[in-house]
Amino acid sequence: MFFSVIVPVYKVEKYLKSCIESVLSQNFSDFELILVDDGSPDCCPQICDAYREQDRRIKVIHKENGGLASARRAGILVAKGEYVFNLDSDDRIESDTLELAHRYIESTNCEIVSLSYKWVKGDQVVSVTNDGLDEGFYGEAEIKSKIFPRLLMDRDMNHISYYLSGKAVKRTLLTPQQLAVNESLTLGEDLCCTVPCYLHAKGVYISKRSAYLYTVREDSISKGFNSKQILLVENVIREITKLVGDRLSDFNEQLCRYSAFMCFAILAAAAEGGYKESVKELSGYILNSVNHSCIEKASFKRITPKSKITIFLMKQQYYKAAFYFLFFCKRIKDITKRRPFREA
Repeated sequence: MFFSVIVPVYKVEKYLKSCIESVLSQNFSDFELILVDDGSPDCCPQICDAYREQDRRIKVIHKENGGLASARRAGILVAKGEYVFNLDSDDRIESDTLELAHRYIESTNCEIVSLSYKWVKGDQVVSVTNDGLDEGFYGEAEIKSKIFPRLLMDRDMNHISYYLSGKAVKRTLLTPQQLAVNESLTLGEDLCCTVPCYLHAKGVYISKRSAYLYTVREDSISKGFNSKQILLVENVIREITKLVGDRLSDFNEQLCRYSAFMCFAILAAAAEGGYKESVKELSGYILNSVNHSCIEKASFKRITPKSKITIFLMKQQYYKAAFYFLFFCKRIKDITKRRPFREA
């Protein structure tokens, strides 16, 4: 068997059937589909069982809720495929996705295939993202020179795709890395698996083909803002440090940039939502976490003026000023979008 497609399932009743159908309609047929019901409280368990009755390529695991890392662990422990393809249960793949990945693997003998993302809202494609690298095969030397510098983040604020979904990874490479991920993580689970995989890989294929369809969900947007996300970033930093160790020569520099970027992103999310009451708490969490020293040490080079100003304010511990700067940037952008263009 060539592919094991692992799909963790939790509270996605609205999307699960289209996800499963996108796998079953693949042009490439040498695969098994492993549906991991992570204690989903809706009708997802019944949907999984119904599909298993229809297609013998489907395996279903029912387990108590343990989170994404726990579900992926359960899936990979029963996987038989030579390669594992991770797919989130509210997303889909194009009909030739597995065929495409198989073609890359057969022609290059790579251990990882990283596909680009097509972000879909309803029937509309809202954006396309990729690893930011040239299409093609990367051997050991090129992995070290081209991929390693952006595993967490380079000086230009570029990084490889942190997502594990959308990647086909050789099972013998993925299994020990997946089993090493701390199941208690609720942020950075993918990062703590993808980075070690790249560090141990001897061949990688980067594809510009957007064959993974990421569903932009309105119902997944939080109605509130939780300042404690900063502490989750600290957990990721602690875990990724254990997993990577000294295998990455500029690890500390990349880690500091990653920390600064994530704090920047969380601050921007608070500003975009207008959560002014969160600024004081956010500042306190940053100042009392490892993120504080990371931000001080983070060094960037070619970044946007908006990012440069925000990072500067953060380095000076002016988090309230950074918040309002981002807040007004968002408001100006909204006003500009609404204002019709008039010729002079």
